[in-house]
Amino acid sequence: MIRKMAFSTSKHGLTTEARLWRGVIARTIQDWLSEPLRPKRAAEQYLFENSNDLSLVCGSAGIDVVKMRKCLDKVRGRKLQDILPLAT
Repeated sequence: MIRKMAFSTSKHGLTTEARLWRGVIARTIQDWLSEPLRPKRAAEQYLFENSNDLSLVCGSAGIDVVKMRKCLDKVRGRKLQDILPLAT
């Protein structure tokens, strides 16, 4: 799922750099939805606390950080294996 989200962007004409940053965001989301607890907490802090770094990464990836957080709020508290069936 994460790989598809990060790299299924050819129809949008994204640059290699944008796809790379989407991969970074996708990996962070995967950490947030997975175990163990330490990477999960670090990823949640990164994704939900306002920071210039996340804004820069999302901007480089062509992702609106506010829209991304709204989507992430819908799955907050769930585990990756619970969400995978929803993505297919």
